[in-house]
Order: sequence, then structure tokens, then C-alpha cells
Amino acid sequence: TTWDREFRGGNDKVGARFFFSNAESLLPFGAGGLQASLGGTLASSISATDLNFPYDLPVNTRFFSVDETHMFSLNLVNDFRFGYVRINNSLINSPPVTADDLGIIRPTNNITQSIYKFSLSSFQIGPTPPADQFQTQNNYNFVDNMSWVHGAHIVRFGGDYTRVNLDKLFPQTFNGQLFFGAQGGFSDFQNFLQGAATGSFGGGGIFNHKYRNNDYGLFVQDDWKARPDLTLNLGLRTEVLGAFYDDLCHIGNFDPQLANSGEYPLVYGGCANKLGVAGLTGSGNNTTYKNNYATGWGPRVGFAWDIFGRHTTTLRGGYGIYYVREDVGTVDQLSFQAPFLPIAGLPNAAGCLSQFFAPVDPSNPPPPQCLSNGVNLNALPAAGTLDPGFVPCLGTLLDFPGGDTRTFPNFGCAGGSAGLVPSNLLFVLTVPRRFQVPSTQQWNLTLQRDLGKNWVLEVGYVGTHALHLRETRTNIQAALATSLHPLTVQTANGPVQLTESTVSNGPARSNLTGVNGYGGFQIFANDAYSHYNSLQTTLSRRWGAGYFQGAYTFSKSTDATSSGNTALNTAFNDESDLKFSRGLSDFDRKHRLSVSYRYDLPFFAGAQGFKRTVLGGWSVSGITIFQSGTPFSVLDSAAGSAYLATFLSFAALGADLAPGRTVSSGLTHGDIHSRLDGYVDLNNFTTASLADPAGCQADPSNACTTNFGTLGRNIYRGPFQQNWDFSLIKNFRLTERQNMRFTVDFFNIWNHANFASPSSNDVENPGAFGKIVSTVGNPRLIQLSLRWAF
Repeated sequence: TTWDREFRGGNDKVGARFFFSNAESLLPFGAGGLQASLGGTLASSISATDLNFPYDLPVNTRFFSVDETHMFSLNLVNDFRFGYVRINNSLINSPPVTADDLGIIRPTNNITQSIYKFSLSSFQIGPTPPADQFQTQNNYNFVDNMSWVHGAHIVRFGGDYTRVNLDKLFPQTFNGQLFFGAQGGFSDFQNFLQGAATGSFGGGGIFNHKYRNNDYGLFVQDDWKARPDLTLNLGLRTEVLGAFYDDLCHIGNFDPQLANSGEYPLVYGGCANKLGVAGLTGSGNNTTYKNNYATGWGPRVGFAWDIFGRHTTTLRGGYGIYYVREDVGTVDQLSFQAPFLPIAGLPNAAGCLSQFFAPVDPSNPPPPQCLSNGVNLNALPAAGTLDPGFVPCLGTLLDFPGGDTRTFPNFGCAGGSAGLVPSNLLFVLTVPRRFQVPSTQQWNLTLQRDLGKNWVLEVGYVGTHALHLRETRTNIQAALATSLHPLTVQTANGPVQLTESTVSNGPARSNLTGVNGYGGFQIFANDAYSHYNSLQTTLSRRWGAGYFQGAYTFSKSTDATSSGNTALNTAFNDESDLKFSRGLSDFDRKHRLSVSYRYDLPFFAGAQGFKRTVLGGWSVSGITIFQSGTPFSVLDSAAGSAYLATFLSFAALGADLAPGRTVSSGLTHGDIHSRLDGYVDLNNFTTASLADPAGCQADPSNACTTNFGTLGRNIYRGPFQQNWDFSLIKNFRLTERQNMRFTVDFFNIWNHANFASPSSNDVENPGAFGKIVSTVGNPRLIQLSLRWAF
């Protein structure tokens, strides 16, 4: 609905807009094609090869805006706008098999009836995302801009304010998850068939939130006609972007610096004191950050220069810095902190899943690697319950069962520490307490030349550089212990030397006090980055009978991570330093040629009557694209087991080259159709080397853990791709004011198959390694349409 009115002789104009929509989508094969959920957060990465349960996505949207323009004079105009957006959307599982069907007993069954999610190296089975989610978002936006024309200057200045209210139900980990990696000489799939999980993950507690946020912005810009042949654009914008906080105070943070100094590391806002939970003490900002706002200064500079003053050759350039507040992914991570929503997930502890979700038998206590506490005999709190029994204490290493340093250690609460559950037994998520927002620098320099006869050539350099992008990793992964280089750890009874690096003693080898840096810790940080540089050329022509445009781009995009995924690791290989993750972006395409055209056929253009109606008025158009394939990595899901729990990082660990082989020899050769069963040569690679060969020989049952692989991220590229779309158009002139257009669209007219990159590149899964089993894009589609204009 639209409403517009003028007042005071046109000096004031008022307009209002209202729009609403109610939509619902059912994904019968789950969220395989869904790359983002509420707030951009997924509990695990989503792949098109996953076997996902059906999913229902209702979305209800309301939009209202009002605009008032006031003309003070011919050269001074003010524009005020107010906008309101309300979005109510949900992600609802439709499980074909329920927890009751399988006899799954857990304290979260009153919230979810979905079964566990099963995660293998190359695919996943079960609900995706693995919990229902509901949210209602109300956005309020106020904008005021002033425009002033003064001589050769057009000056604009103003500001805006945005308020975000987001009410959310987010029981993200309540279903539970089992991980299956390559272990014990079996592949991930073989372990899945045997029910031999290599890790487990689950949570419970309260899951309701009222997130709030405030953003402010001010800007000034001057478009200055400095000379008849030179225009300058000079501007500055400052952003004051606020961190999200929870009005219900159901969030917490973990400060590694406090932990290493022996202080209580869990950080809660001052509002936590109002919750009345024994042992839970809050202080400081309710965002849990040391600063609630981040300020960014964004200069904007541009120019357009008519080099010869004849409007035939123009040089344009520009540079700017832009800031964008990220979505609620960060505050969602803070919502998973104990005691609000404690998460328990450890490597080599698959048997703990029953302990997570079932009452603990006091006469048969769980093994030490399983979460438990002395107040509530449920190893995880019931859904919707804020249980004081899960207030974490600063965990400390007590000892090893029977003095065997190869085993999972016993953890307890440090002396004098508040809380009941040792933080080492929880899955701890931390966000750096200095709030920062992502920024992007963008620049371009383009030469435009009129070649005559309506031909125009453009050649330009375009680049971007982004900072403070988010990534997730375990940057405090376990240290290596060998007989030649033993590792000394502090226990309650004094220092103990570790001479082997086993999967079980990994948590004791963590280099951060109070957390399990082997498989129970992740930092959600804004320290990733990206670079993009490109040569972009365009040749175009427009004339009365149509147009033609050919565009070629030669580019390179690199980054530390191409995903904003907020769960599991996005880093690659050694996670102690993000430099090991740098590589080609997942979406990088080195070459891309795009040709588009439209041509009105001249046949019978001057005919009259029946001939013109039937034989005249025909046009053709189309778009043709040739482009490089996207990059991919060769992986080893069992690599790095001496340092990091592979059930958390199995999809981001590089393999090794086989002796005498090179990176370039890894790809096979020949026609793409002959390479579908082996696009990559398995014999070119080998599994990761042993971290401690001597220790493995002395204790093959425990000490045969592995190093990280040496291959980098995205070192190979998938098959080249092309696509041809073509349209045949017939125009009918019915009357002077009425026209009809009939169109036949052929999408992928040649029905050419564009093959995707290999779906499985894990050397631990040789049966599926290097095989191309899917295509990208659509098969040939023919669409008929009829348009009547009057």
C-alpha cells in the first residue's frame, strides 16, 4: 500500500508505504540448500550431500515506512525517513523418526522430539539445523539527510539511528550430536555402521533471549565540480555500532587472561545478580565486553576526469572504508555458556551421551571424562531450567586415574572457586572482550574510452581488503608430549611429566588453565581477513536495434576463512596461528567471461498487416558465461590428533603428499567425463605422519597420534564451467497503448553438464576419494511467458 501527498504548494511531501507477506517453505530433504539460519547461525556446516530430515520454514514479514521531504529553498532540502520492519520466522524440524520411537530419554524431550544428529567426515544424517528455532525481530530506523546546493558544490549531511529488538528461542544443542571420524583402522562410515562414535556433543538449560542493539551513524559528503572536466567526491562517515546484549541476561563469556592468572574466568553482566542464582555473580557491562560500542571512521574519496575534455576518454577512481555490524552470531555463542545452556562435548567420549541425557546412577558414577555434578543427578539440566548446580567453577587438574598419565585426567574445582562444575568438563565458548566490527576497504581505477560507432571499452582495476571478519577455532590446542621432550603439567598434588601424546590425555596438555583445549574450547573471534584484486574489462555497444556487452574478469580472492559459520572450526590445519588457514577463497574464480546481448531482427520490420503481425517483431537475447571452477582442498580427517580432537575439526585438516609427488601431479588429466571417477589421484597423497614415532612404537595402543598435514587450503580447482541461456521474443503491437510480448526462454539451452568439485577429498575415505558425483546449475529448462502491457 502506498500513500503520497503534497502540502504548502509542494514545499512539503509526505509518503507512506506498508507491505506484508506470509510465506512458508517445506524443505523435504532438509536444509541442504540453506546456507544460513536465524541470525546466520548453524549448529554445524551444511552441505548439499547431507541426508537431512524435512524442515518447515514459515516467515511472516511486516514493513512500514514514512517519508517527509521539506524544501527550505531551491538549494536546501531536508528528507526525514522512519522505517519499521517486523520479521517472525522459524525453523521447525519435521522428523520422520522421533526420540520416543527410538527410546531416547533426555531432559530436553519436552522441547524437541528430534533424534540425535549423526556427523561423518563427508556428510551428515539427521535434523539440520539440529534444533527448532523461533524468533521475532523488530527493527526501528530513523534517518535524516540534508542536501545543500552551493555553486559548484552539492553537499549532503545527516545521520541515522537503528534499534534492533530480537526475541529468540534457541535450543540449538538440545537434540545431541554424535561424531564419527576415522579411528582404530576404520573409516568414518565403518565406525558409523558399528555405532563406534568418536565424539559426542549435547546441551540443556534455558534458551530464551531478548537481544537488543543500538547503532548510530553520521556522514557528510561534498560532490564538487572542481573544473568542467573534473568532479571530486569527498566524504566522511562515522559509525558507532553497539554490541548485542540480552535483556534477560542469559549470556556469559570466558576470559582466558583471567584463567591464566588463576582468577575466576567466567564473565557475566551485572544484570546476572538479579537472577538470584546461588554462586552466579555478575559485574561490568551486560554485553560481557569491556566496551559496549565500536567506532569506525570511513573516508570516501572519488573522482571522474574527462582527460581530453571531449567526453571520449574518462578516468574514474574511488576509495572508501565501510563498516557493517555483524549478525547475532556472536551473542548466540555467549548464550551457550553455563549455567544458562551448558554444553558437554568431548573427544573419545561417545559413551557419555547417555550420561548427558539420562539420570546418573549414584551407585555407578560416570567415567571421569563425562560431565556430572553433585547437586542435580541429571548430567545436563532440563530444558527451560536455570539450574544452580551448573554454575561452573575454575577447573583444575587433580590427577590421573591410577597415576597413568596416558588416560583422561580427573578435574575438580580450584580451591576457593565458586561453582560446582569444573570448567574443563564443559564446552567453553569465548569471545574476545574487545568489541570490534568488520570493515572493508574498497578501491577502483577505471579507464573508459568511446571507440566510436556506439562502442565503449572499459578497463579497470578493482580491489577490496576486509578486516575483523569472524572465524571460529581452537587457538589453544594441546601441546605435544614425547619421551624426548616431556611436557610438565601442574596437578593438585604437584607437577607431573607427560611423555606420550594420547587422545585421552589431550585435555591435560591444554595450554590454558581451566579449559580443555583439546576438544572443549573454541574462540569466536573477529580476526579473519580477505583480499580481492581483479582486472575487469568490458566492451559494450548500444544501438537502436539492441545491445551487446562482453565482460572479462581476471581475479584472485584469498582469505583466512570463506564462511561465517558460527559452529565447529572454520580454521585449517594448525589452529594456533590463523596464517595456516590462508588460501584461495572457496568462491574464487580466476577467469570469468560473460557475454550478454539482445537484437531486434530486421525481417519484415517495415511490413504491414498480417505479415508484420506474424513475421515481424521478433527479437533474440541471451547470456553466455565461461568461468573457472571453484577451489577445494585434499583432507585427512585423522590428521592432527595429537593436538586437536578430530571430531571437532575433521573437515579442515590437510593431507600430505606421497614421497616423490608434487601438488601439480595430484590432478588427473583428460576429458572431464573420463575423470569423474578420479578427478584427483589418491596415490599422490598419504596420511599425516606420526607426531611421535618412537612413542607409537613403544605404545601402539595409545601413542600413535598424528601431526597436521602439510598441504594447504584450497590448492586445487574444480572443473571449468559454461552456461548458455537464450530467449526468443515476439512483440505484438495491439493498439497505440497496448502491447503483448510472447517469450520462450531456454535456460542451459545445450543441456550442458557443469560438474562440481569432488564431494569427498578425504584420504581416510579412499572409496569415495576424488570422485565427482554432482553437477552445479540446472539442466535445460524451457519457460514460456506472455506479457500484456497497457
